[in-house]
Amino acid sequence: MWRPGLLVCREESGMKRSLRTKLLSALCALLGISVQAQDLGAVLGSGGEQFKKAQPGQTINLPTDHAAHPDYRSEWWYLTGNLKDEQGREYGLQWTLFRQGVDWQGVDKKGSIREQPLTNPWLTPQLWLAQFAITDLATGKHLQDERTSRQGPGLAGASQGEYWLREWALKSQGTALFPARLSVDSAIGQLDLRVSNRKPVVLQGKSGYSEKSPGNASFYYSFPRLNLNGTLTLDGETRKVSGQGWFDHEWSSSVLAQWQAGWDWFSLQLADGRELMLFRLRTKAGRPEPENRYGILIERDGSSRLLSPKSIALTPGKTWRSPKGQPYPIEWQLKAADLNLTIRARQPNQAMTGRFDYWEGAVSVSGDAQGLGYLEMTGY
Repeated sequence: MWRPGLLVCREESGMKRSLRTKLLSALCALLGISVQAQDLGAVLGSGGEQFKKAQPGQTINLPTDHAAHPDYRSEWWYLTGNLKDEQGREYGLQWTLFRQGVDWQGVDKKGSIREQPLTNPWLTPQLWLAQFAITDLATGKHLQDERTSRQGPGLAGASQGEYWLREWALKSQGTALFPARLSVDSAIGQLDLRVSNRKPVVLQGKSGYSEKSPGNASFYYSFPRLNLNGTLTLDGETRKVSGQGWFDHEWSSSVLAQWQAGWDWFSLQLADGRELMLFRLRTKAGRPEPENRYGILIERDGSSRLLSPKSIALTPGKTWRSPKGQPYPIEWQLKAADLNLTIRARQPNQAMTGRFDYWEGAVSVSGDAQGLGYLEMTGY
């Protein structure tokens, strides 16, 4: 990949901007060179017309759809978890592999836009970002690292049971996605986990079609309860860890409408063996459009039922201001179905402050049920 110190970022104007320049400009944006970090929700807004859009009626076909979908603008594979070592110390874990498509149209000698076959693998119009974060709850530290790359030959990708950016990789151990091994060798620490699913896959929305607003949707599925076992190395100390995790895979060309500000997303693993996933897409102040809410309750046997949006109430409480000034709510009152829950950040300092600005962190659940989970907030 281009090293930041050797990369000159500039934009060409007009219709004759080449694919090479578009790739360079997009990579500069992801690398954060000469530009400010962007809110994650803004990056996942409406995309170019050249990309496919998620449409109702299409089916998710597994295991084929575990792989990348380059015809869609954005895609991510996402694993979070709450871990504990043999000394009783606890940790939050986040690993995300993010793919972003770039305009694949070329320009002919007369300046007209045309489709241009790509014969040079270094110009494959796909950019990749991997993020890794560990919340060390014993010390209060939130450690984070990330890597960015062109797709290029062998640099990054998602196919044939491997989801990787260089040596940061989730590798399936068979024909199914899980069991798998997650390996990360980072400046903040090293992780080597065996990952297996305790429950079957859950197709979100309507058979995997997840509508975010009229005309904007994604394809989306989850593995709501994973067993995690392996080692975590921090500050040169290797610790045996175990815990439970959650996995999402989602792809889309337009997640947020222009009138939507961002989202609050909860994945909660309850001690009674159930899981609860909810999100709300917040409407910008002054806009008349209603807030979109979604919820699903997964039973002990793996069966699930969608919750009526009217039955979901999310009330933010105490806020914490990030190093960049965003006021993230770190306490929530949540009512869904027959549950009245309090959600609290296991520590306030869990903001991601790399290429994208958002809050992603471990939370605890109390009230009508006990448990742990993860919360993601964008657009603040």
